[in-house]
Amino acid sequence: MITNASQDGAHIITLDDGKVNALNKDKLDALVAALAECATDQAPVAIRGRKGIFSAGFDLKGFAAGPDVATAQLQAGKDAILAILRHPAPVVTVCEGHAYPGGAFLMLAADHAIGVDGDFVVGMNESAIGMVLPLYATTLGMARLAPAGRKAIATGELFNSRRGMEVGYFDRVVAPDALDATVDHVLTHMKSLNAGAFGGNKQIINAQLVKDVEAAPLPDLG
Repeated sequence: MITNASQDGAHIITLDDGKVNALNKDKLDALVAALAECATDQAPVAIRGRKGIFSAGFDLKGFAAGPDVATAQLQAGKDAILAILRHPAPVVTVCEGHAYPGGAFLMLAADHAIGVDGDFVVGMNESAIGMVLPLYATTLGMARLAPAGRKAIATGELFNSRRGMEVGYFDRVVAPDALDATVDHVLTHMKSLNAGAFGGNKQIINAQLVKDVEAAPLPDLG
């Protein structure tokens, strides 16, 4: 379930299906729709998962349902990444637990990613589970991750929260009891920015990445 609420001049999009927030086409389409709603007033957006897990990635049931469903799910993931990269206002991801691999994609697309310190992992583990990443995901990782994080795309290594910040998945990692205050602090800063200047600068710095993600073909699952 994806909900969208306004709070103190910011939008809070919450991902919480009561389970592991597996990302299927319906959820990803709902995320894109929520971001489109938020774009009308240029207020900052925070995307939060549930406690213990932001997302365990794509819904494996979708991949098992046949090539048409699987391809549609992959396209929805690409659309969500592009929606974040193109969003005219700041997008902050708030991770209170695990984020892999689809959840990790959303961290990388965001303008600012916050994680919590704890026994959680972030990263792309497709090599460990016998899958090849869609090209748009590796394109995003190669653009946003530090060298150790880029190499881990192939080795399937998952990182704890602190190491995840070092390799580029998070911009900051805080203690769980400091998370809400940190989110408020970051959103307050984002609200203080000149909206037009932020949007223009974001468009410039993301322009090549947006083109590269747009151009990345989906795998042929036929």
